[in-house]
Amino acid sequence: MENYSFKSVAFGGFDKQDVVRYLEQASEKAAAVQRELEEENGNLRKQAEETAEELERLRAQVEELTAERDGLREKLESEAAARADLEPLRALEKDVARLTAERDALKPDAESYARFRERLGAIECEARNRADDLEEEAAVQTRRTVEEFRSRYQQLMSAFESTAGHVNSELRKIEVTLSQLPRALDQTGAELNELASRLEKKPEKKPGEKG
Repeated sequence: MENYSFKSVAFGGFDKQDVVRYLEQASEKAAAVQRELEEENGNLRKQAEETAEELERLRAQVEELTAERDGLREKLESEAAARADLEPLRALEKDVARLTAERDALKPDAESYARFRERLGAIECEARNRADDLEEEAAVQTRRTVEEFRSRYQQLMSAFESTAGHVNSELRKIEVTLSQLPRALDQTGAELNELASRLEKKPEKKPGEKG
């Protein structure tokens, strides 16, 4: 599975859209591989069915030829018992030999089909194993990504809670300072008023008086 880079955000760790997009891509890839394996398996099954039909046809032909051979053999035996002439017997023997040769010629096709069935079974087993491995790999990668995202999220939430606590503490200090500010301003105002009153009551200098 190729590496995937996630963008980071200020709060929350990885970008949620990136994580969702990666999970969707991983699921689509696993689904595509599974569809490919299913298509390959379907093609092999179709080929096996066609081969099976051909084998059944060949078997039917073998049975038909065997029945014909047996019939000719019975006829040969009957003719041999009824007649002493060897010509018909030779003709029947030729037919029997021909039918036997045709039957033997069909045996390689039957054996080839048997080997093909064994190979098809191995291919189907391998395809199922590959599909299971890919599905497990995708599940493991998804779980790993989710766990990593959850760990990053918990770390960021812890940092956020710590920062929020500090900010709240500072805000409370500011709030206390602001609550005390009107009283300090009132006191300063009173002092200014008192100073102004003293300045107003200061006697004027008479001519000739020094400072």
